[in-house]
Amino acid sequence: MLYKDYCEIIEKIEKTTKRLEKTDYFVELIKKLDEEKEKSRLSNSPSNSAEILAILCKLSIGRVFAEYENKELGIGYNLLVEAFKSVGISEKDMYAKIKETGDLGHSVELLKSEIKQVTLFQTKLTVEEVYNSLKKLSAIEGASSQKKKIRTISNLLISANALETRYLARLILEDMRIGMNISTILSAFSIYFEIPKPDLEKTYAVTNDIGKIGERLLSYDGNYYENFKKDKELHLNLFRPIKPMLAQLTPSINDAIIEMGVPQFETKYDGARVQIHKDGEDVKIYSRRLEDITNSIPEIVDEVKKIDCNQLIVEGECVAIDENGKPRPFQDILRRFRRKYDIEKMTSEIKLRVFLFDVIYMNGESISDSLHLRREKLEKILNKKNNFDIDENGQVIVPQTDDVINLSTKLVTDDAKKAQKFFDWCLSIGHEGVMIKNQDALYTAGSRVKTMYKFKPTLDNLDVVVTRAIFGRGKRKDWYGSYEIAVRGNGVNEINEINEIGGIRGIEEIGELGESSSSLSSFADSDLENSNLYVIGHVGSGLTEENLEELTRKVNEIKEADLDGEVIVEPKIVFEVSYEEIQASEKYEIGYALRFPRVINIRYDKGIDDINTVEDVKRIYAIQKNRKNK
Repeated sequence: MLYKDYCEIIEKIEKTTKRLEKTDYFVELIKKLDEEKEKSRLSNSPSNSAEILAILCKLSIGRVFAEYENKELGIGYNLLVEAFKSVGISEKDMYAKIKETGDLGHSVELLKSEIKQVTLFQTKLTVEEVYNSLKKLSAIEGASSQKKKIRTISNLLISANALETRYLARLILEDMRIGMNISTILSAFSIYFEIPKPDLEKTYAVTNDIGKIGERLLSYDGNYYENFKKDKELHLNLFRPIKPMLAQLTPSINDAIIEMGVPQFETKYDGARVQIHKDGEDVKIYSRRLEDITNSIPEIVDEVKKIDCNQLIVEGECVAIDENGKPRPFQDILRRFRRKYDIEKMTSEIKLRVFLFDVIYMNGESISDSLHLRREKLEKILNKKNNFDIDENGQVIVPQTDDVINLSTKLVTDDAKKAQKFFDWCLSIGHEGVMIKNQDALYTAGSRVKTMYKFKPTLDNLDVVVTRAIFGRGKRKDWYGSYEIAVRGNGVNEINEINEIGGIRGIEEIGELGESSSSLSSFADSDLENSNLYVIGHVGSGLTEENLEELTRKVNEIKEADLDGEVIVEPKIVFEVSYEEIQASEKYEIGYALRFPRVINIRYDKGIDDINTVEDVKRIYAIQKNRKNK
């Protein structure tokens, strides 16, 4: 398929603001590829339509790799500018156009249209050629890697027409800005292949590969739904990590008991989520962001190999502990996860424990049982129980272990007083609080469910994403000193600011900035169903000089546009922020404002799909108000 033909279709997708029309255009794309497949069948020639659909699904959401692969092109703004300079587009002209249009893609499209094309040796780009060239970019390393990357990009730009140049620029920065996301593509699949969308959503949750789903569907010879249901390539598989099931907040232990009846309480550990895959002696361990962290935690791998079960996918919490068995700061866990060198030394310095709480795959089969049955299986596998109890004298009874692999501590009860004692005990040994789970609940990958709650003594910190970085002053003059942060919306199109810290720009002022407005609204084009970002303020407190130096380096890698004294960045840096309270505020459309945000952690283990939403802000505000009234 010619890349030009694909670009003409996605230009239509970009121009419409209606979700149904975007879906219909993608259905047309599938139909076109299916017709090509049928022509190939009738002429007894091989067809690559299914493979092309796999590519287009990923490219349309600004990706080259499946989400579970956890790879990025890693091409920064500055390197892309150098590539454009090599094909005759000056940096000065680029910045002037960006100031005029507010978008890099449109800017280079206009500039490319002014350049006289040399057609003697020019070839027409194909989708496969673009895709394969981009895949090569991520593999280029070592000496002269920058020059090689620029050359690879330049070769594509030389052959690209103006429209193709627009989408190449965006694709290389992995930010397509056409309003496509996973949900839109799944809707198109549902329409064309006549498969219920909830079934497709479940499949995406266990594959994290929208391209693979499209490829498999188009490879079937009719009977799409029946073939889909029995296709093992689209089932849960070893060494293809899935997004975890996530909990919501509850205002109180009593509320959870009233809702669930007899829930299962577990310790809420102050650690990092891990997903462990085992096939005999082969073990892989993945972080919450689906990153392969196996090599950084060898002692955990060694202990997993000893588990008496051949094939296994389990979830747990990894906790760094001190010499007394108490939790160490969360940043110590990230130091272990991110370590690539001197791992043996780090292993001796920072001890880890894993507390397993769920099993979702065992010996070739997904486990679709309720929670209490999954827990029984997990206890049998580890030959442990780790139940919390209280004796007749009111003393806590809980098995203590120095094992590297443990079960999460559990209490099943509808007695609020007993649950409160469990909660108090969890806090006394340095953990965050309790998880409260419905015993009859099934595992729902990638969802924040109402069958699992977390309860903590203090209001939850917020996970927010950085959208801008502002140059510092005084001691911070060499770094970006403060950061504009945002939460994820719930399907609302506007970009709203809901914080009075660090200087306010209202919607009117954002709209006047041109490029700022365009760049901010473009974040809605991620793979999230409701992915618009609501700016929540500016934060700089809580960051050390070491943090600022590291963040400045990262920001320069992901910046999208330079403004006066600040830069717009891709939404890839996640902060965990605390705050004094959430205030009601009539100044902002959302109706709330954070008071005194402070960075607690830089969450390299999280991405944009892990950040909090506007609904979370509302929920926390309600809990805060409820506590004040008691």
